[in-house]
Amino acid sequence: MTAHNLTDGRDDPYLWLEDIEGDKAVGWVDAQNARTDGFLVDESYQRDFDAVLKILDADDRIPFVSKSGDHLYNFWKDAQHPRGLWRRTTLDSYKTDKPDWDVLLDIDAL
Repeated sequence: MTAHNLTDGRDDPYLWLEDIEGDKAVGWVDAQNARTDGFLVDESYQRDFDAVLKILDADDRIPFVSKSGDHLYNFWKDAQHPRGLWRRTTLDSYKTDKPDWDVLLDIDAL
């Protein structure tokens, strides 16, 4: 059996991308940017983007939580907090219509 070193780049066909100022990497990035720009100028992209953003910024969406100890934790992003809030609440509070969240970290305030 052959052991492989995870840092051995001989089998990595994309190792050249790590040379971020190399001609090959910069050329590839320029080509990908041009390809992406073609999608971004399409009217259907902006329409779909706006529809998704409206859903993601909706105040009535249910926060996804993870449980740790006696608390439920959530990372919340919305129009008022574009970078996000790390917050927690209790299960009893989460079951209410308006949970009482303790903000642990306001990324936008940093």
